[in-house]
Amino acid sequence: MSGFWPLLLLGVAGFLWFLVPFAWRRMQERELAARCSAARAIVLSYDDGPGAVLTPALLDLLEARQVRASFFMLGDRIAERPDTVRRLVEAGHDLGSHSEKHLNAWFALPWAVSRDVKAGMRTVVRAGGRPTLFRPPYGKVTLGGLLQAWRNNIMLCWWTVDTRDSWARRPTEDVLAEIKAKGGGVVLMHDYDSYDHGSDPVSHVDHVLGLSSRILDFAREGGFRVLTVSELQGVKAREELSLA
Repeated sequence: MSGFWPLLLLGVAGFLWFLVPFAWRRMQERELAARCSAARAIVLSYDDGPGAVLTPALLDLLEARQVRASFFMLGDRIAERPDTVRRLVEAGHDLGSHSEKHLNAWFALPWAVSRDVKAGMRTVVRAGGRPTLFRPPYGKVTLGGLLQAWRNNIMLCWWTVDTRDSWARRPTEDVLAEIKAKGGGVVLMHDYDSYDHGSDPVSHVDHVLGLSSRILDFAREGGFRVLTVSELQGVKAREELSLA
């Protein structure tokens, strides 16, 4: 029995550190999906940029369609392309943080993750972005990450439709079908430049541009609003005020 209590305490600590934040995230995702459906809203969101080619091309597309999107960028890459980031901010898109170096909170040391989050937020703020929007790398967060977010008034930004564009592309029609079934959603894509994926001859740049364009066509034809994460939050705030 001498080893029972340490193992029990270790199990409880693991439950609190990993599983509680995981359950909280799932609850937040369900609430986010319901909010998008109620507002008939689609949010285009892009992680890991800015890319040298794809991000400017996306900005051209969004400008032509007169809509805005939400970009969650890496601090290391923001520093490489200040002109692109400046254009993005001036156009009214959301600029949120995706950390400085994309550390996975489940596998990195807690203090390293905390520093990575802080550094990424500082870089975003210096670039003119929003100091409260943060999308955790890989969607992973621990109890320490939750406490850091609450303490610093940081909004953890999830998604409800994963296009898997960066690792196992879903057919565009499948993505559109999911958006239709859910009545909207926050769509996850990535705006870094990369090599071709597998046997699919379409480059990542062309794939994301084409998918984004199709989603915007679908939104227009289906009467959906295309909002940013911040605008969707504004819709929620107005609804709460109307109920008060």
